[in-house]
Amino acid sequence: HKKAHNTIYGPSGNKVYMADLASPLLYVSDTKTHSISQKIGPFSAPVRPFTINNDESKVFVNVNDLLGFEVGDLKTGTKLASIEVMGWDKGPVRRHGNASHGIAISPDEKEIWVSDGHNMRLHIFDAHPPYQQYTTIALDDMPGWILFTMDGQYAYPSSGEVIHSKTREKLYLLKDENYN
Repeated sequence: HKKAHNTIYGPSGNKVYMADLASPLLYVSDTKTHSISQKIGPFSAPVRPFTINNDESKVFVNVNDLLGFEVGDLKTGTKLASIEVMGWDKGPVRRHGNASHGIAISPDEKEIWVSDGHNMRLHIFDAHPPYQQYTTIALDDMPGWILFTMDGQYAYPSSGEVIHSKTREKLYLLKDENYN
């Protein structure tokens, strides 16, 4: 692979999922043989950050030039859907060179949270077809990554906010030692 970027070790411990900045495919490796066992896609453009569900049946990927995400079936290897954020324009971003660079699935697997670098927002979707867009949360800076606490109570975009995932309220803004 030319430009390895993101990797997720599957919850089963049997598979590793790998993205390549130069490829529209998601690569799956068997953890016992350390060889590529499957390729998912192709997606519409090279795969950027991605997340998988707990039973390793679906992958949700950011791809170049899409404000939104695409969905892949990890069992069949096919792309299932391309979901565009509605009501917001793409534009220049400060970091990561991509409209959506950051995606997370809530621990209860009910929601997909997607970053929006140009508009400095998080967009929240239903994690199941037809992937309805629920709401948008304004942020103080460009998000590049999104994490949830294991219990799903809080979301942490890399822009520094601590967000209550049910009320969507921004509770805190984390700063570094230089107050940035």
